[in-house]
Amino acid sequence: MKYIIQVYEGEINGHGEKVGLTIEYQYEFEQEMLKHFKDLKNNLKEEGWRKKTHQRFLRSHFLGMN
Repeated sequence: MKYIIQVYEGEINGHGEKVGLTIEYQYEFEQEMLKHFKDLKNNLKEEGWRKKTHQRFLRSHFLGMN
C-alpha cells in the first residue's frame, strides 16, 4: 500500500477553476507520511496560516483579519 499527500498551491480563478501547481508526495509507510504531514502543517502555521475547519487552512491577512 502507498500513502499519498497532494498539496495544491495556487488560486481559484474567476471561473471557479483551480490554477496552479499540484505537488504529490508518496510514502511507503504510514508513520513517514504522518511525520511529513505534521511538518507541512507546522510550516503553514509559521507562515501565518490558521486552521478554520477540519480540512481547510486560511491565510489571515488574505481575509483582511490581520
